[in-house]
Amino acid sequence: MAGEGLIKRSVAGPVKAFACKLSRYCEVVVVDEFRTSKKHFDCQTPEDLENQRVTRMCRDGVIRKVPVHKVLHCLRKHGGCGKSVDRDVNAAKHSLSILQNQLAGISERPFRLRH
Repeated sequence: MAGEGLIKRSVAGPVKAFACKLSRYCEVVVVDEFRTSKKHFDCQTPEDLENQRVTRMCRDGVIRKVPVHKVLHCLRKHGGCGKSVDRDVNAAKHSLSILQNQLAGISERPFRLRH
């Protein structure tokens, strides 16, 4: 939820309003999303995931390889596993692990998500 507002690392207005209304009915725990989509959840490579690229004809008529922002790739040349992952699913797995740590009383983020 963090990082979407006008001020860096702040909660965006609509998200904050939703969290406020939701808190009337249940406990709301805010999880910092920083780097959750950049590091592969399933392998321990320290490198960031790379955007998958596809070949497309651009508006100017030139064929180029352009990034697909929804799909990330864990590059083997950087010590990764070679898998392609959905950015949102990967971030959700990290967010869940951060939440589980918070609920267990572990305030620090996993080391690989700190940098």
